[in-house]
Amino acid sequence: MNKDKEIKGISCEVQNCVYHSKADNCTAGHIKVGNPRALHESETKCETFECCDEPCDCE
Repeated sequence: MNKDKEIKGISCEVQNCVYHSKADNCTAGHIKVGNPRALHESETKCETFECCDEPCDCE
């Protein structure tokens, strides 16, 4: 897990993800967005998401 590579232009509001930064950026280095059959925004998801083990004061 590489948590130090901010992805420029990708914002993330999922505070319980290990890749979330306090500046609402993603630090995963790269992301994978899933559901190849999606027809609507609500049918997509970030498959890179990993839940924090701690209560959410993630980086």
